Amino acid sequence: MATLIDKIYYFMRKGSKLETKFASYQGYHSESIIKWKNQTGLSWSVVYKLLENFNMLNARKIRQLIKKIVDDHESLFSQQNCYITGFGNAGKSGDIILYDFTHTMNIDQSKIKKTWELNDLPAYSTIIFVEDIIGTGTQSIDYIHNKVNQIIKPSHKPYILSLFATSCGRKAVLDKTHFKVLTGILLEEKHQHYSDKSNLFNKKERVKLINLNKSLKKEGVDDFDLGLILAFYYAIPNNTMPIFWKDNYPFCDNKGHSRKWSALLPRWF
Repeated sequence: MATLIDKIYYFMRKGSKLETKFASYQGYHSESIIKWKNQTGLSWSVVYKLLENFNMLNARKIRQLIKKIVDDHESLFSQQNCYITGFGNAGKSGDIILYDFTHTMNIDQSKIKKTWELNDLPAYSTIIFVEDIIGTGTQSIDYIHNKVNQIIKPSHKPYILSLFATSCGRKAVLDKTHFKVLTGILLEEKHQHYSDKSNLFNKKERVKLINLNKSLKKEGVDDFDLGLILAFYYAIPNNTMPIFWKDNYPFCDNKGHSRKWSALLPRWF
């Protein structure tokens, strides 16, 4: 009976709009929202706040953000010795954003470089590494220190172009590396929904979300969860609430039964 009530409520609230919204995510299974909602133990009002305010970035939105960042820093991108490359390991998000970059901006293809070509660039070149998000900044800083600094020259002027960046992550990169940061959308504390600076949820709802997401985490393991509610069509960042992406993760439900979590937007890497 509960399932029938859920289906009626979902239909009345025009759930088809949410289906269209999440369909762009690679890995989303159609009509999985009700099943996902029921395991959370959250009310429909909280679930709809999560889903209606969830920022789902398809290729069109990503390319709009890229264009905005480039337009905002036109003088930088128009420099003669300015080169573009992906940030992070091959095949990951940096390469995908680099692909979208090359299909958004009318740019000389000789300016697009692979990682192994960077050391051969002229002295004092500007190198812009493209990425989707800077969360806590930890992974970005580690990659810069352990990889990038080994392959670029001291005279090179490096930047990260990040579609999104949290205030704390951006500050960490600026403070702990020699990189400058170009950001499309700055995710302030109000976008981090465990914080009381977020106006989306009341205190009682925030506590429920914090405890629910905590049930999908291991003690003592690095936690990048910032309470964000966003994803890109190809992947979801680990700074987003784990309830969205932690597929097949063992947990105890509110009746004390051992179960495995069924993610709405499974994370593949």
